[in-house]
Amino acid sequence: MNALALSHKTKKFITGGVSLFALSLSAFSSSLYAEEKVEELYKKNCASCHGKALGGGMADSFLNDKWLKDGSAASLTHFIKKGATDRGMPAWEAALSDDQIRSLVIYINEQRYKLAREANKPNTKSKTITSLGHTFNIENIHTAESILWAIEYLPDGSMLATQRDGALLQISADGKSSSKIKDFPAVWHHVQGGLLDITLHPDYAKNGWVYVAYAASEDGKQGASKIARGKVSNGKWVEHQDIYTAPNSAYSDSGRHFGSRIVFSEGYVYFGFGERGDRPTAQNMASPNGKVFRLHDDGRVPNDNPFVGQKGALPGIWSLGHRNPQGMVVEPNTNRIWEAEHGPRGGDEINVIARGANYGWPVITYGMNYNGTPITHLTEKEGMEQPKHYWVPSIAVAGITFYDGDMFSKWKGKMLAGGMGIQELQLLSTKGDTIDNVDVILSDRGRIRDVSVAPDGAIMLVVTIDGKGHILRLSI
Repeated sequence: MNALALSHKTKKFITGGVSLFALSLSAFSSSLYAEEKVEELYKKNCASCHGKALGGGMADSFLNDKWLKDGSAASLTHFIKKGATDRGMPAWEAALSDDQIRSLVIYINEQRYKLAREANKPNTKSKTITSLGHTFNIENIHTAESILWAIEYLPDGSMLATQRDGALLQISADGKSSSKIKDFPAVWHHVQGGLLDITLHPDYAKNGWVYVAYAASEDGKQGASKIARGKVSNGKWVEHQDIYTAPNSAYSDSGRHFGSRIVFSEGYVYFGFGERGDRPTAQNMASPNGKVFRLHDDGRVPNDNPFVGQKGALPGIWSLGHRNPQGMVVEPNTNRIWEAEHGPRGGDEINVIARGANYGWPVITYGMNYNGTPITHLTEKEGMEQPKHYWVPSIAVAGITFYDGDMFSKWKGKMLAGGMGIQELQLLSTKGDTIDNVDVILSDRGRIRDVSVAPDGAIMLVVTIDGKGHILRLSI
């Protein structure tokens, strides 16, 4: 496993593991820390021995492996709870709750990740980059007026691009010219919501259908995601059809977690919605929030969907328990549907989507709240799926794809994943339905929102820099 990766299979923090530690001897009731931020929790209970910056003091640094055992979260949690008298660490199970201990584990890993990232960061300032067996050029071929969300390739070589503010653009293959598609329906551009994903029907050459995900509102105050299809003809959007519209109960003024990736597999269209910041709805079968849907290409519900006929359940639901799925791809030759979703602070996930499966949010998670307070100590529960890979700290994973071109031959068959928060393009090696290695291709080129492979095998990145969308082309 790469030093910047974290796999659920081994549950390692960083390759080489995490040092065990001796907490300070101050004892406070766990009730005092019910909503305490992890930074304060560490300061009060750990810093006097291990240093404010985790660099060591009376006890060893958290940033080295001197006390290494197996480096797993479970092992570290056990030693915090039960103590290790031979190492001068008291038992903390009576003073700290399981949720607080879980938050400390995440916090320590965040700091170790930062150190490892700086030590292993590729040099990406040059226009020519050598990384993971390839030397390639990186070129900004197009800059948009505002945030771009996704691109798709037309048979003539041009691209369709979604601008989150509601504009659908057609961009020339070289990126030098663009035009706005006329007559596209009104979009509710609200915080993270707007015009989001775009994909072509597998039989586009015959039927011309283009599929989009967008946020819509009747009153301008509350909205929800829709999935629609239409055609582009002579620079206009025509034959618009909404194939999925959320029930009225799903409309909200929240501007968060719209999800909205779309893929096709074996004749069906799949798409994912985020839970809109309302966590319990991810487990509520009457809500589309936090779900992946499976429909016929015209919006009809397949009779063999897992929840058809279940009282109170939306029949289009294929899986549940998702936080904010912003990546989805069908693996070539296997038809596995891989999905990537944002965790909170820690706990971004890669999953393989299965019929009727529950992916756990918010009951289980490898993350904590953004403000450093715990969500839960539970990372697994019977009846809920484990991710194939997770990141702690979060990279803000968005678009994912499998590299199926010939230009980057050493990466063929591997997954590309874009990180918005950490601004990295990562390369994930898969083995069956597992991920066994993660490497960093490049970093610090903007917030990577979409990753795709152009018809000629070039890798295309949709990134955001200073509030504007850019299309970057990686080629040899």
